[in-house]
Amino acid sequence: MNIPNILSVFRIALIPIFGYVYLNAQEQPWFYVAALILLLSGITDFLDGVIARKFNMITQLGKILDPLADKLTQAAACIMLGIRNPEFWVILALFIIKEIIMLLAGLKIYRRDKELEGSKWFGKLYTVVFYIIMLMIIGFPNLKTQLVFSLLVIMAVFMLFAFFMYIPVFLKLNKKKD
Repeated sequence: MNIPNILSVFRIALIPIFGYVYLNAQEQPWFYVAALILLLSGITDFLDGVIARKFNMITQLGKILDPLADKLTQAAACIMLGIRNPEFWVILALFIIKEIIMLLAGLKIYRRDKELEGSKWFGKLYTVVFYIIMLMIIGFPNLKTQLVFSLLVIMAVFMLFAFFMYIPVFLKLNKKKD
């Protein structure tokens, strides 16, 4: 297992720690700690990609682990936010539905022995937007509800943009003949 894959496993290991800290946070410093854990996850996400590309450490395992760590982290953040703020479940449900569809499409391609491609620029853009918005919402839980809702709508727009941009990529991969 190479360094980028170890970083992906580390990100997965951070998920329950983040969830515990965030769900049990009662005072502002603990919300900062939860946000810092999420930030650490985002930084290691960035680093694993840079290291994999720069040192030619891209592997099929990494092409599975990295997006898995991304999606598990994002799903956990959304679920935790929904637990603390039930009024946002509609927007958070969009994320979950989109991720289930992408997971099923990716599994279908993988099962047909197609080589998986790395993430695209639009997926990376969405991930950056996701982390920025979630860090704001999680780190500052006293933001006005309307501001939080607006931030989640912005996140949903970027998420849907990435989703629709991935459709032709999945269709092309699905049609590839080996």
